[in-house]
Amino acid sequence: MNKKILIVVNLVGFLTFLWDDIELLQKKYEIIVAGNGKKINGTDAPEVEILKKKNIKFYQVDFNSKKTISINNLKSYIQLKRIIKKNNFLLIHCHTPISGVITRLASIKARKKGTKVIYTTHGFAFTDNSSKKTWLLYYPIEKICSLFCDAIITINNEDYKNASKMYCKRVYLIHGVGLDINKFKNVKVEKNEYRNKIGISKDTYMILSVGELTPRKNHQIIIKAIGRIPDKNKITYVICGTEVVSSKIKDNLKELAHMNNVNLILLGHRTDIYKIYKCADLAVLPSVREGLGMAGLESIASGLPIVASDVQGIREYVIDGKNGFLSSPYDIDKFKENIIKVMNMTINDIREMTAISAEIVKRFSKEVSCEEMKKIYNELL
Repeated sequence: MNKKILIVVNLVGFLTFLWDDIELLQKKYEIIVAGNGKKINGTDAPEVEILKKKNIKFYQVDFNSKKTISINNLKSYIQLKRIIKKNNFLLIHCHTPISGVITRLASIKARKKGTKVIYTTHGFAFTDNSSKKTWLLYYPIEKICSLFCDAIITINNEDYKNASKMYCKRVYLIHGVGLDINKFKNVKVEKNEYRNKIGISKDTYMILSVGELTPRKNHQIIIKAIGRIPDKNKITYVICGTEVVSSKIKDNLKELAHMNNVNLILLGHRTDIYKIYKCADLAVLPSVREGLGMAGLESIASGLPIVASDVQGIREYVIDGKNGFLSSPYDIDKFKENIIKVMNMTINDIREMTAISAEIVKRFSKEVSCEEMKKIYNELL
């Protein structure tokens, strides 16, 4: 019996969210991974070495995750066709929209021969906040490609409803990729000492965002909102995340902060993020769209109150007025009001809010996610 399973990702860094799934499948099957494993400078990403240590075969596929229509993505389609033809896969599981579309198209012949194909969205590109242009561009592509898979997995209710209107007969809703709650809940940090280590004074009100510097993450809205707060000099806005290749967003955010007289600190990529959460007073997640938003889950697991965008994934775990505050991702004044609300809350109010979050976040644990994925794999295999 053929026991090969192919996992396809845009960038191998995304495997950070899939190790539990891979470990689950490795108990019965031979796992092969395909994706773009090259860093900006052309060297291998660290996940490539991890795959070697786990005895998992890796194929380099030159996905361009930033431009849907590109020479690289045409090339990646050809590369995937060769990989699929060379191997007789029992199952192909592709993740995220760009690699999801390309993989499903490349798998058409294999699927006719019996290969099962699963697509996990991790967030459709179209949402209830998207423009008609976005819907006209992305929805038809996703609907057509839904013909070429045996199951679609979604991680929020809005995407689940939209996927259910497509052609694929099996649509699942799971609670994300699984959060190691204890990693964030039980961290012990001397707050003022660690703040000093990252350049934050003990007297400042620290607002924290975690996420790459991209337009979708919408950090500029928080800078503008803080700029309208009367005592903004008491606030420091900290962002942990790296800049996208060939982007000027980092410089633009600095310039915007200067124009609005906002204290901004860009910490870049951090491996100690679970400790930095413990240094913050408030988490903000202003994304234009989020499949789920692991940073949001990490924030509330860390015990932070949260101010966030009212978009598809975030509203799965932030209940407006209960464990955080929601607003349109484009409403500067509402973000300002919500930040001020949290700043004026009593210690008991915040404790009550974080207690609600502690119960909500349990649904998104890695244990729950593993059980959900085990059930889906068993049904399809």
